[in-house]
Amino acid sequence: MKLYIELYFDSNGADPLVTIKKMKELGFDPVVGEYDFAKDYETPEEYGKIVEDLSHALKGTSVSYRLITRRK
Repeated sequence: MKLYIELYFDSNGADPLVTIKKMKELGFDPVVGEYDFAKDYETPEEYGKIVEDLSHALKGTSVSYRLITRRK
């Protein structure tokens, strides 16, 4: 499966370049087009860990996100 993420930045929130660095550190790949980042996963447990880590990384940044899951 593939998890896609759309990010929504607040002009009073974290620097977008800092957020991009955090996303890369979490193992997300930047993508061009409809979504901002993507990451592969195999199991529901792996999905849960990804979402938990993402939530912790973006907490307090005023960055909102939308998750989209698709088959590869």
